[in-house]
Amino acid sequence: MKTLFKSILITIVIVSFFEGKAQDVYRTQNGNMVITAISADTILKITTKELLVLLNYEDAKFEMKMDKSTFYTGNDSLDKKLALMKYDIIEFNGKLGVEYINTNGHPLLNFEVQGVISTNNKTINGTGKLEHLSSRGAFSCLLTLKFNVKKDDLGINVEGLDLKDDIQIEIVQIVLNKAEDQ
Repeated sequence: MKTLFKSILITIVIVSFFEGKAQDVYRTQNGNMVITAISADTILKITTKELLVLLNYEDAKFEMKMDKSTFYTGNDSLDKKLALMKYDIIEFNGKLGVEYINTNGHPLLNFEVQGVISTNNKTINGTGKLEHLSSRGAFSCLLTLKFNVKKDDLGINVEGLDLKDDIQIEIVQIVLNKAEDQ
């Protein structure tokens, strides 16, 4: 009986610990990403408005997922080929160069960003900005990230998409207020 009680107590403690940790991870799935590249001497913008972002407010670690089929170029032929890449996911996991995500009032924060991209397990460095919007309501801050990458980092191999090697990525994401701040 004591062993059963100890097992139940340990299980409750473990579940409570993980639930407490998960409370500071926020998920949004409508992030915007713009990939700017040169293709055949023309500026090409590849966009998605379906960037999934998991952001841990306690340690500023993040996980981003992009389904290649949600990319849009405005070129019908390329867009049809990209649409066929459903469930071909690019993941980017890393840390913002801040100690934690402050959803209360703060001045504009500029910082470095570092993460690993799943297409080639390469470490990517970039810059970020966290601009405070409001301490009330659902939205707290606007997060902007910028990266310069090589075409192999993207892993987008589509016939007719001949990208030059230097590519810029810009991500814009709303940061939600914590539930207790609303």
